[in-house]
Amino acid sequence: MTRTVVAALVVLACLGTSSRAQVVPVGPGSTPQGDYLRGVGVAAYGIGTGNLLDAQANAQNVETDIRLNEYIASVLKNENAENAAHRDGILRKKGELSNQIQERISKNPEARDVDKGSALNAVLKKMNAGIIQESTHRIPDVPLTVDEVRRIPFELAEKGVRSFSMYRLTVKERGKWPIAFQDRQFDRERRMYELALDHALEQHVQGAAQLEAIDGLKSAVTLLSDRLDQVMAGNPADRRFIEAKASLRELDASVEMLKTHKIQPALVDLDQYHGTTVNDLRVFMRNHGLQFADAQSKEERELFPRLYEMLKMHYEKVNAAVGDRGRN
Repeated sequence: MTRTVVAALVVLACLGTSSRAQVVPVGPGSTPQGDYLRGVGVAAYGIGTGNLLDAQANAQNVETDIRLNEYIASVLKNENAENAAHRDGILRKKGELSNQIQERISKNPEARDVDKGSALNAVLKKMNAGIIQESTHRIPDVPLTVDEVRRIPFELAEKGVRSFSMYRLTVKERGKWPIAFQDRQFDRERRMYELALDHALEQHVQGAAQLEAIDGLKSAVTLLSDRLDQVMAGNPADRRFIEAKASLRELDASVEMLKTHKIQPALVDLDQYHGTTVNDLRVFMRNHGLQFADAQSKEERELFPRLYEMLKMHYEKVNAAVGDRGRN
């Protein structure tokens, strides 16, 4: 043997028997062809081992992905369940709070419930529940004047419609305009508004107000506003100026409301209203699908507590009459 071969054998012996790698000894008598084939065999073995390791690694990756997906799905499921329980809890609390508010409004309303019209609407709802016959409603005689009815702010039982009252619209029927407009400098503009309002109401009586009449009324409000700016714009902090501007905003909103066709028949009947009792008001509101709106002005806030007591008086009387019939 050559010294090189002997050295190689000594090194391999020193590695011990713990190594599992296959060693192909190269000794005397090797040929180029044999060495080549031997190399091919070693290469094939390495490729096979590499493929095996890749397959095992891919299997581990797939298993890891599956477990990760299962974990994520489990977390999401638990989170969704917690969120659903949280939402149910919120809805349940809202429902309980709503029931408490409705019970308060119905049995022991606060001043704000009366001012917002909620307490009045609760009594009205009881009146129109269908349990009490129309003939029974005519028994009590709880008086309510035409002027009081025209001061009431009404609203349709649907979204997007402003509240309205004949008192807000027909300023001239109050006996006086805001203090600023009582000055003779506004005589012409006041008269133009009153004429435009008469024209619009006449068209209401005939059927429905034309846009031309409503636009004419809006123009009259604009003229009042322009004249106010000319006369008092130099004193923007003046209480009379502030009051007049607020009145103009109210007028403009009421005029815009006239374009709502469902309100026009109600305004016609309100303009010609001759009722004398709470029941007459109840019938008027039922026929036009009206509710009590939020009391905004001082006059409305003063009216609503009295009106609430009158509504309660009517309901208690008719309810007692129903009870007496049941006992008889």
